[in-house]
Amino acid sequence: MAALRDVSVILLSIEAFVLLLIPLIILAACVYGVHWLRRKLPPLFAQVRKYLALAQLYVNRASAATAAPIIKTRAVAAQWGAWWDTLAGFVKEKS
Repeated sequence: MAALRDVSVILLSIEAFVLLLIPLIILAACVYGVHWLRRKLPPLFAQVRKYLALAQLYVNRASAATAAPIIKTRAVAAQWGAWWDTLAGFVKEKS
């Protein structure tokens, strides 16, 4: 009877070891992955930063090219409106 008890204790300890080994392997893989990412990401971030700056330049150019005609049209309309108001003021004064 004592031999069966000893065997069952050994089997339970092996099961516990295997069940604890799985999370340990997963944790080790995560640590290795973070270490690998810390080596690989800084050069990639520099490259991404370069492309983002280029994209920002193109967006600024496109928005300036889109807004410039609208701003110019509004400025001309405001200038003509001011001239019209001035001419209307001269006509009202003479009447």
